Amino acid sequence: AEMGDTGAADSAPSDSAAGSNEAGGREEGVDFSGTNNQEEGVDEADFVKTNGEYIYTLNGNRLHIFKVPRFGDLVHYSATEFEGHPTAMMLHGDKVVIYSRIHTWNLPEGHPVRDLVGQAYQDQWNYWYWRTSELTKVTVVDVADALSPQKLRHLYLEGSYQTGRKVDAAVRMVSYSWMEVPGIRTWVEMPDDYWMEDFERQQDMYAEAVEEVIEHNNAVIAGTALEDMVPRLYERLEDDQFIEHTFTVDGCQGFSIADDGNGRGFTSILSLDLFGDTFDFEADHLLTNPSVTYASSDTLVIAEPAQDWWWFWGNDDIREATNIHRFAISDGAATVYSGSGRIDGLILNQFSLSEHNDYIRVAATTGQWNRWWLEDPEPMNNHVYILAETADEEGVVMLDTVGHVGDIAPGERIWSSRFVGDEGYLVTFRQIDPLWTLDLSNPEQPEIKGELEIHGVSTYIHPLKDEQEGFLLTIGYGGDANGLDWNTQVSLFDVTNFTNPQLASALPMAGIEGDGWYYAHSEATHEHKAFQYWAPRQLLAIPLSTYRYQYDEDARDYRYQYVSRLELIHVDTENGLSNYGHVDHSAFFNSQNDHW
Repeated sequence: AEMGDTGAADSAPSDSAAGSNEAGGREEGVDFSGTNNQEEGVDEADFVKTNGEYIYTLNGNRLHIFKVPRFGDLVHYSATEFEGHPTAMMLHGDKVVIYSRIHTWNLPEGHPVRDLVGQAYQDQWNYWYWRTSELTKVTVVDVADALSPQKLRHLYLEGSYQTGRKVDAAVRMVSYSWMEVPGIRTWVEMPDDYWMEDFERQQDMYAEAVEEVIEHNNAVIAGTALEDMVPRLYERLEDDQFIEHTFTVDGCQGFSIADDGNGRGFTSILSLDLFGDTFDFEADHLLTNPSVTYASSDTLVIAEPAQDWWWFWGNDDIREATNIHRFAISDGAATVYSGSGRIDGLILNQFSLSEHNDYIRVAATTGQWNRWWLEDPEPMNNHVYILAETADEEGVVMLDTVGHVGDIAPGERIWSSRFVGDEGYLVTFRQIDPLWTLDLSNPEQPEIKGELEIHGVSTYIHPLKDEQEGFLLTIGYGGDANGLDWNTQVSLFDVTNFTNPQLASALPMAGIEGDGWYYAHSEATHEHKAFQYWAPRQLLAIPLSTYRYQYDEDARDYRYQYVSRLELIHVDTENGLSNYGHVDHSAFFNSQNDHW
């Protein structure tokens, strides 16, 4: 079921002391950088981690460990293979938690989990039935001996990996599963003479067929045990035996859904405690639509669209809305549901959410679906909501909106947002890019304080700290009065005067020299963990991929050029942004035959 270890590299030292995972006194943020996390004290899963002494990175289906004996040197220690497709990991002390995706239909014959997740379904087709299409495998690895990592725990959770967070030694993973119920029909079967009837009769026949499907599905659901509809967790023991953990559904403990929820999938939160040797875990579940996850040091938020997209077609009275579900995570690995609320509009990503002083702040856009089939559809508008926990007469805790500011850039939508303490920042866009500053110090009366209109748009906002506090470093796309040019641009904003934000500097990123058409794209425009700012040297590092084709006079042909570089940008709050240098990786991708 699982590949073995490949062993250590020949160049690695053989003494066990060299494999110790102590960081050697190197301090994160001073001697080495870490993951670009949204909140301090909350680490986010990534495919590379370091403690300053070792670098852990996922490549293919392997975890590679490198030793950094001194800055500038790198020694390969070991490569360990993992089942499935490892996508992200968390690091704590001597333990690494690996998250891997496993497609259930790829489980080989004889795999112990295969018959637990799938089985032959006896109906008129006699097909093989999978409970869910994907598993998330959680592997806990002891890396105290970096030359020979040891796998300690193997957990398989039904569902697709979404994200991971770590506060101290408490690790939480969020997955999403669409559980299949055998026998459910998602299609309508029409009689053979359907196409021979007139339109009115066809409508009646279709309605009758729909009622028949509903009746059939209700009978299937009524005959299915509730335990068979919820995600399961499978644990692999040291003797390769498997334990199937069927979560209790008595009283629906550990399961929640909105009062009018229509989600057909489960958002599951798997919590692990890495202290000690028992590795206690628990799982909590929400019946939701696909969701967004946010976490502070004591609060985890799951935000889901209240209706999925198909509900909007023809339902003119339904407004876009987002359900906000809150969990308390301040007590170790315990994850305790603490209430839900709803706001109008849809959110963009995790940076649309924030927790501060026990309040939840949400940035959302209404009218975003643009019901074009209506004569006068609701225009887009933008809002910031502030929610707080309240209890009704029966003691049920809810998240109610206690503060709201709206009518922000009507006709535009939010492209990025960031909340820092009592301050908030929004970037909206349609043709001109406004940067908005918000005062959130009074949760019941949030206020817009400033606005700046410039060309282009920012998709990620990074507040600078310490000596550079009062400045925002952003990445996005350049543009002019006609709209976006879709080439990557880094910008520096001065918000020291909160009511009058200013553009301090803008740096278009080309990644090439010379003239001609090109397209430059950075993963950091949509993935904040690819955005690495190193404050001690005032350097920003971002990946940049540039595409260009030019006519080659010698070859008399158009040649395609792809340039892959790590761009280094000097961030000077007094003199602006400037190119510092780059590391070129193009040789790993290009060949001499790349041409059009």
